[in-house]
Amino acid sequence: WRELKQSVNLVRVAGANTANGNGSNGGESNSKNSNNSNSIAIIESKGKIKLKLSKGDYYYRCNIIINDGYPSTTTHEEWGNPCKLNFESTNFPSKIETMITSQAKELVRRLQDGMSHDDALKFSNPVRAPKNINDNGKKKEVKVRLTQEKLKGLKQDIETLSRVRDLREVNSAVTQGNARIKANAAKDRKDARRTIKKITNEEIAKDQSIEDKDRQWQQEEEARMAGYNISEHNGSNPQPSLLSLVTFLKEKIQKLPMEVCPSCQKITLPSDPDELKALYISASECKTEKEKKARKAAKAKRPIRTYCGHWWHYSCLHKYMTEPPFGLSCPAPGCSRRVYHPDWPDDIAQLERAWAGEQARLREIQDAAMFL
Repeated sequence: WRELKQSVNLVRVAGANTANGNGSNGGESNSKNSNNSNSIAIIESKGKIKLKLSKGDYYYRCNIIINDGYPSTTTHEEWGNPCKLNFESTNFPSKIETMITSQAKELVRRLQDGMSHDDALKFSNPVRAPKNINDNGKKKEVKVRLTQEKLKGLKQDIETLSRVRDLREVNSAVTQGNARIKANAAKDRKDARRTIKKITNEEIAKDQSIEDKDRQWQQEEEARMAGYNISEHNGSNPQPSLLSLVTFLKEKIQKLPMEVCPSCQKITLPSDPDELKALYISASECKTEKEKKARKAAKAKRPIRTYCGHWWHYSCLHKYMTEPPFGLSCPAPGCSRRVYHPDWPDDIAQLERAWAGEQARLREIQDAAMFL
């Protein structure tokens, strides 16, 4: 009840009136804000909390179902289901709604597993940082595991090297007493060279596959150890999640329409929800060239969230990621973290090469224009 009261007070704003009463639905209490239409309704008989959050013309409606054993449960099968979020409606685009709802559900799951609020919020971030890159932009070294498969592979490598040595001997062998005359026919030497090339390509592909498996294993292991310690976060010590959930939703819905793009310093989302939805028009809806051009222009203004949590215009983020300093530090006040997003490579060296190639192309065009 203390957590529930805190949640009600969180939604309430100064000057709002609170009314409590018993209705036909088993007792329902409401707290409403006439200024921005925030409201929270408690239906005790159903263990349900109905929540509406809004900012400007944007709104988000959902309901929260509380398990009878909240915040802990009596059986292992029920772990992770004490506080269930059900999305109802919103006028945010589906991509933004999905991002908010999925992170809220993941936040609750991690709290139920035993994580602290800060850790649960960190690891529920839907935009992941590259697992093979540190925050300073350097690649992590891949640790090699000594497995039965690797030992077997070493034996095969020895056999392959022996085979390649024999093939090279076929290609380079000369007759005794005359180093200018090859010992084997031209066709045999050619076949030997082809076979060596084929074996080399196969071994390169095999080694790359093994390295990729090792990297994937290391990334999964690091993610498991860093974000989900089985010994500590097995659901045996669930943390209260209701207040954290309501706090998260309120902060997201209240702050999102006012987010400022770190690059151009303008409000990222348009004030009109219909205008925002128009920015997310899909390619399948565009039939004519005019519609395709309009979609391309709309995509440039589309809000996009990075790993550090800030919202950018797509065109602003594209320029910041593809030009120096290539997302090395977020320009938002108090942030300065690496800027990551799956739409752009996480390797700064790769971004630098692409930028250098583009600059070289532009110089060639300028030189040609001056010549003409």
